[in-house]
Amino acid sequence: MKEAKKGKCEKCGIFFYIHEHHILPKSIFGKKGQTAKLCPNCHTHFHEYSKKKTTNPQDANEARKIWYTWLKTVSVVVTMLVLGIMFFS
Repeated sequence: MKEAKKGKCEKCGIFFYIHEHHILPKSIFGKKGQTAKLCPNCHTHFHEYSKKKTTNPQDANEARKIWYTWLKTVSVVVTMLVLGIMFFS
């Protein structure tokens, strides 16, 4: 298993353990393609958001549009759990 790395989340800007998120779902489009660095909170939030917005999972253009809309316009609240782990670890 890969060791978790710390870095800056591309959505909320928090410095925390980072997940590598595939812009186009790797389960449909494979592992190749653009990725983004997200904290666990933002990563989970995006997947929940995209489940509600996706009408055609096979449409790469729709997936990209959902991603960029979420990245640029949807607010995400950094959870107290994440902040608590940062300050008390």
